[in-house]
Amino acid sequence: QKRLTKKFLKLAAKITDNVETKLHPTTDCPEFWAMRELLSEDEVDILLSIKQRVWYTFEEFYAKNKKMDPLVFKKALEDCVEHGIIEYDYGDHYNDDGPIPGANPKHEKRYRVSYYVPGSAELFNSTIDRIDRNPPVASGFERMTFLPLAKITSMVPEGGDGIGMHVIPVEKAISSNNEAMKLEKISYWLKKYSGHLSAGICSCRYSRAKIGEGCVDDPNDWCIQLGDMADYAVETGRAHYISKEEALDILEKAEKNGFVHQITNIDGEDHIFDICNCDVKICNALRTSLLFNTPNLSRSAYTAKVDPKNCVACGRCVESCPAGAVKLGQKLCTKKGPIQYPQAPLPDKIHWGRYAWDENYRDTARYNTYPTGTAPCKTACPAHVAVEGYLKMANQGRYDEALALIKRENPFPAVCGRICNKRCEKACTRGSVDEAVAIDAVKKFLAERDLDPKTRILPEKTIAKVNGDFDEKIAIIGAGPAGLSAAYYLALMGYHPTVFEKNQKAGGMMMYGIPSYKLEKNVIDAEVEIIRELGVDIKLGVEVGKDISIDQLKEQGYKAFYIAIGCQGGKRPNVPNDKAEGTEIAVEFLKGAYENQNQTIDGDCVIIGGGNVAIDCARTAHRFKASSVSMYCLESRESMPATK
Repeated sequence: QKRLTKKFLKLAAKITDNVETKLHPTTDCPEFWAMRELLSEDEVDILLSIKQRVWYTFEEFYAKNKKMDPLVFKKALEDCVEHGIIEYDYGDHYNDDGPIPGANPKHEKRYRVSYYVPGSAELFNSTIDRIDRNPPVASGFERMTFLPLAKITSMVPEGGDGIGMHVIPVEKAISSNNEAMKLEKISYWLKKYSGHLSAGICSCRYSRAKIGEGCVDDPNDWCIQLGDMADYAVETGRAHYISKEEALDILEKAEKNGFVHQITNIDGEDHIFDICNCDVKICNALRTSLLFNTPNLSRSAYTAKVDPKNCVACGRCVESCPAGAVKLGQKLCTKKGPIQYPQAPLPDKIHWGRYAWDENYRDTARYNTYPTGTAPCKTACPAHVAVEGYLKMANQGRYDEALALIKRENPFPAVCGRICNKRCEKACTRGSVDEAVAIDAVKKFLAERDLDPKTRILPEKTIAKVNGDFDEKIAIIGAGPAGLSAAYYLALMGYHPTVFEKNQKAGGMMMYGIPSYKLEKNVIDAEVEIIRELGVDIKLGVEVGKDISIDQLKEQGYKAFYIAIGCQGGKRPNVPNDKAEGTEIAVEFLKGAYENQNQTIDGDCVIIGGGNVAIDCARTAHRFKASSVSMYCLESRESMPATK
């Protein structure tokens, strides 16, 4: 055991780029325990016989191991290839126009031991079954993307200098740039490696999930292998071949999700073996830049610029920026000119050290608004709808885009256009000049398009999965605003949730708590129908806990539950006789009024309260022909909480 441990430590020091392990390898280092999980002694012996990242033919490799039985050597080599610590190619015969015909007529392989990262660690984690069989490789991969770079990232120049990965831009964003290098264009690489493309799992997504740091993304097929690496990945069961068109489809889906294209950066400018479509929440390479606050490590040669004159505070750039580099703030003026917002200090500006790291980057990178807030109207809106953005789009006649912008934050614009209390208009700075912009009226106008099936446009889904929708079953209990909103956004993410509602109509308090004279029921029905068309199944007349239990739903395969039963009760005033015959809670009264609209009230009616619900009850009682309707509240008429 001691002799074998010594061999593993020697191999760890050989293949690592972690300085501490290279100088003083121990059994606590991740290089050791990740390899110890996988490799046999014969594998270690042949790995120690060759140089790192030097290609060997089979004959040259065996010449380094002549003392070993040929069959034992062959088995050890095959196992190294299977595990991923040795990779092979066919000579890398490609030029700018594609594969070079006849360059390797015998289809001979070359073998080499790769770097640990990027290289063997990813290959250890390159299929779901490999990670499931040997979970420690997931932790080893995570540690090996942290430890080697902890002390050197602050010294890395722009572009990465051959370390790790390099971000390349969305090609259509630079298509008009005549100076754009071919190496920055995905189309160049797809042409160069034409016919040798494959797709496999993202080792970051699945391995991070295995150690409890996952995200919603499906791991399959986000990573595209090119050239001889594609052949190696397919032949060793790590990937499957794809066409150029399928590769472009994967890349387009990645861009819609806001993922980042990264290419390998370790073999010179004319050679790559991977295009990764990376999610900042989960990518170990992007994590390095964010955690150590050293963006030069993986930054693109192109960066976006924001023109303040064109900004309408819609927030799309903030939501899309994978590194959280863009923040929202009001364009306030001061005596010294426009307000200047702080920027993160970078390594070349200060003496760098651990104090400048951000190990909680997954949260802080998504902090998107400065303390000044965004536009006052957007800040005042409880849903934080991008008011300035949709007003400008509507002004330009871009009605569908304006409505889509609203529905990014609010699935019920037609409902809100009728019952919103217009906090945005109260905060509108135009009101200090003459009168506020008619924001709610514009929203209502735009949302009318949703009521007519002929003009209705379903929101575009953005699914963090290459192949189809997600099939996990999700149960939502309650079809009120919260439950339907959850269903709406889950549907846009590619899920098909089921909503269980005990009543005979969906909508919750929108349907049963707001009188029809204020909110027409066909408006609610129309917006609920959109949610159905997105793939949501709404089961009416089913009370969970009575007609079916959560345990039974689990038996049916439901994996997640969202309980959105709302606040259906009411509070009595706690005075004598407050439960006397003829008294009723407001929400129960309004629900009964909707379910039986032909009823009448015989006698006088007294309403206790002065808010909007009290007004609704009073007006409903009047419609039911009560002899008289009186309201009593603590506040004066001028200060009562009902909306004027």
